[in-house]
Amino acid sequence: MYMGDWPRAFLRVWCVFLVLAGSVLVPASANPKYAAYVIHAETGDVLLDRYATQSRYPASLTKMMTLYLLFEAVEAGEIKMTDKMTVSKRASLQPASRLGLARGTKIDVDTAIQALIIGSANDVATVVAERLGGSESKFARMMTKKAQEMGMRRTTFRNASGLPDRRQTTTAKDMAILSQRISQDFPRFFPYFGKSSYKWKGRTYRSHNKVTTSYKGADGLKTGYTRASGYNLATTATRGDHRLIGIVLGGRSGRTRDKHMKDILDSAFRDIRRKPQLLAAVHRVRPVPGLRPDRVDAHDAALKTLIAQEAATPAEATEATAPTIPIPTPKTLAQAEVLNLVSLQQAIADVAATEANLEVAPVGQGDADTSGTKDWVIQVGAYSEQPQAIARIRATQDTIQSIAAAAGREVNIADGGARAVYRARFTKLTQTEAEASCETIRALGDDCMALQISR
Repeated sequence: MYMGDWPRAFLRVWCVFLVLAGSVLVPASANPKYAAYVIHAETGDVLLDRYATQSRYPASLTKMMTLYLLFEAVEAGEIKMTDKMTVSKRASLQPASRLGLARGTKIDVDTAIQALIIGSANDVATVVAERLGGSESKFARMMTKKAQEMGMRRTTFRNASGLPDRRQTTTAKDMAILSQRISQDFPRFFPYFGKSSYKWKGRTYRSHNKVTTSYKGADGLKTGYTRASGYNLATTATRGDHRLIGIVLGGRSGRTRDKHMKDILDSAFRDIRRKPQLLAAVHRVRPVPGLRPDRVDAHDAALKTLIAQEAATPAEATEATAPTIPIPTPKTLAQAEVLNLVSLQQAIADVAATEANLEVAPVGQGDADTSGTKDWVIQVGAYSEQPQAIARIRATQDTIQSIAAAAGREVNIADGGARAVYRARFTKLTQTEAEASCETIRALGDDCMALQISR
């Protein structure tokens, strides 16, 4: 090499070095498709949040909403598991992944569910959409409406499959809401999400979801991929008394996505084990509707006044072995939210100085007629342990939701003096719904208290 070639050779080497250094030093956040979110499935506590409210493409995670509406239709009696759905020309032309359905053929609902979950079949998604909505565009509007009702505020659906559409967007947080609602609302159907294969017409189809089969405690949900979205994954996993929901969006490959999901779930389970107070804290960010400790009663004079101790009913005694705790009077309980994962006692101390108060009035107080306003809650039990309150909600929810289908569920944390009190409540009720619900609960021999939340 001549001496005159050295500058050019050095420049080439330097450029290569910069490229390699950049590939090492650029953080994962430089991936504009990436987002991750982990919550406790029962309480809604946020255990990891990375870009969880940033807009992303859902890809085949979309099919979870298609399935949600299908499950609703089955439970409402609008369609049966054995019913046959006809394949249209449009459905038969959908691109892969697909089952390969021919125009004019039929597929039963049970097989369709498995094909959507395990095979992520786009042609089947269109079949379901047309059967339930009349057309896929109308069904997509139904999906979006349902998403809004669930609190998935940043999600818009344009098709039932997740095939590319720039207007079809979501967030990791919204996908966690949907995952939680599927697991809570449809325990009958949820085991489908844990299946690794299914058979149809003599052929075995295997799941794309390797995490469900390889991660300890995993039992669902769904994978997804398009070029625009990257590799997506929603996962539920249980260890001990804790069930988590993890969302990873925008993975660079299926392998790295799966590894990242396992890593963030492992980390969340470790955090819970090392810091139990994580699930006894209150969050400013309210991640999902459902069973969540998102309110805490401030430690004021009202908390010192106790009403008669709740007597455990036979049903409660079966579900909760520890005794119930006296409930503070609801006359004027101050409520507020705190910023960080801190101990309950510290939360109570901080709240009084930093947050605006809410008042809780018992039934019969207040002059305004608010019978049509959904600012009422009912309390069906108070316990020394959070799992007891969750069990009580589960045992009561069918009765309450038969009266108020849109009722929310909540574990409300209060300071009972020496230890916290976990109160099982149903929220977002009108006065009429609250009173009717309590009347029904009392008719069954159980205690119930109706409260109005007012600012």
